[in-house]
Amino acid sequence: MYSKVFITLFIFYLSAVECNDIHVGYLNSRSKKIYSELKEAVPALWKRTDEITIKAPSHEVIDSIHVTDLRDDKDGEAYITGGGVGMTYVTIDLKSPSILRGYKFQIEVYGSRSGFYDPIFGTGNTNYGEGQQQQYPRKF
Repeated sequence: MYSKVFITLFIFYLSAVECNDIHVGYLNSRSKKIYSELKEAVPALWKRTDEITIKAPSHEVIDSIHVTDLRDDKDGEAYITGGGVGMTYVTIDLKSPSILRGYKFQIEVYGSRSGFYDPIFGTGNTNYGEGQQQQYPRKF
């Protein structure tokens, strides 16, 4: 009995961690979408790679970054290579899984004015700074 439950949960766990979606940061009451685009690459005889740099408008910092793989097999790769939450820019690398395969990612970046006071949560903006910036993408 317990072995069947364990095997079922283990298979569910394996199926849940197969994608390379990135969800970093959080949205607050003042966040607004500053970038939203569908990035797509057609299959080719080599691995497809792309580097996208997104800059926040003047006096704004990035609050949240969402990169979602929209292909059925969800095996494209996405990495944050520069900037990120608490900064004014983010650089994202997109890669196809292998030759003769493309990718399809939905990228959304949210930001808010730096130095604001959030009346709902009672917190101000946390500027993480370059030396304290460490981000680890979660896989969903």
